[in-house]
Parts: sequence; structure tokens; C-alpha cells
Amino acid sequence: MKQIDKFFSEEDCKWFLWYHSILPETRDNGQRLLTMTHFNQPFFARKLKQLQDRLPDNEEVTTVNINFDYSPGGVHSDGYIDSDKTAIANSYLIPIQVHDTDRYYTIIFNQTSHEAVTFNNELGLGSKGITTYKQMTRKEYGLSNIPFDKEMYEKYLTHLDYSGLSGLTVDYVHEWELGDAMIWPRENFHVSANFTNKDSRASVLITTRYK
Repeated sequence: MKQIDKFFSEEDCKWFLWYHSILPETRDNGQRLLTMTHFNQPFFARKLKQLQDRLPDNEEVTTVNINFDYSPGGVHSDGYIDSDKTAIANSYLIPIQVHDTDRYYTIIFNQTSHEAVTFNNELGLGSKGITTYKQMTRKEYGLSNIPFDKEMYEKYLTHLDYSGLSGLTVDYVHEWELGDAMIWPRENFHVSANFTNKDSRASVLITTRYK
């Protein structure tokens, strides 16, 4: 797992907040307001090229979402849905708005899924946060019953059913910083930590595949 400091400038963050305000479609999935950036929008062509230029030479953008989170999420992977099954690369999460008095974290797990799946139902969230990802059970995945790290749970993940986290182990904890890109392989399961300010954070999620 890695991080790129100042992947977005303050002007980039403001631009994405503005761009979100003019886009024609926003989807509410029960945890966040999610907006696809509509690559065919004339305003976005130059920004997409700028994003592509910031990536490693062997990666290319597949999706760009603007997210306004009002509730912490469930455990999921950003693997393939219908395309790029053998070429998925990385997820880039870039905060574009944070609350000055709160701290936000994204937890990355060691466990992986090449397909985009979630354990939301097993974690007490039901269908919240689900739009296209497949619901998977602990049994289907083969998670063990080894209890999840209790200290980690109490610090970050109290919005989830503790027993549903059994068998998962934490690889890395990313702390949100405005404009900094948090990066992990798309196949790794990850989750938002709990947070208190419900109207205060927004991010851009870029997923990539290998060329």
C-alpha cells in the first residue's frame, strides 16, 4: 500500500467539487452520494488526460467517481464487474473535502477478491452501499472464525457487526489528507472507518487497469 502526497492540488479539489455540481446524475446507495464523472462530458476531457498523465506508464483509467459519504461503508473489493477481468490494477482514493475537526481512515485488508464483491449483508448493513457489487457470504469466501483484532475494531469499525469480521486481517490503515492519493490493489478488501461528521467529506475514486 502506498500514498502519493498532493496528487491533487487545492485547485483540483475545488474543480471536482464544482464538476460534481454540474453533472446530470447522482446515485444514492444508502451510504454515499455517488456520481460517475461522465467521460463524454466536454469539460472532463482535459481533466481525464491530466489524471492519466499522473499514473504509472503501465496503468490506464477505467472509472472515476465523485463520492459524498454520509455513512461509513462495508467491506468490499474494487475488482472486476463485467470487463478487464485479467488486467485490474489499483484503486486511487483522493479526499477533496474533509472536516477540520475530524479524522478519517480507510482500512485495507490482506484478503482479496479479483471480482467486485462485498460482505455488507454479513456485517449488518444489508443492501446499503450496494449498486453493482455482488453480495458474498463468509462461507462462500471461506473466511475462518478467528476473531478480528478487537482493538482495531473498537478504534475504527464499530459501525459493523464484530462477528462478521472474523477471519479478516488488516494490512494497512490509510489516514485521509486533502489531495493525497491513497493507493491499493483493486482486489484487496477495504472499508471506511467509522466517522462522526456526516455532511463533511468527499473524495474522488479512480480505478485503473494494466495496459
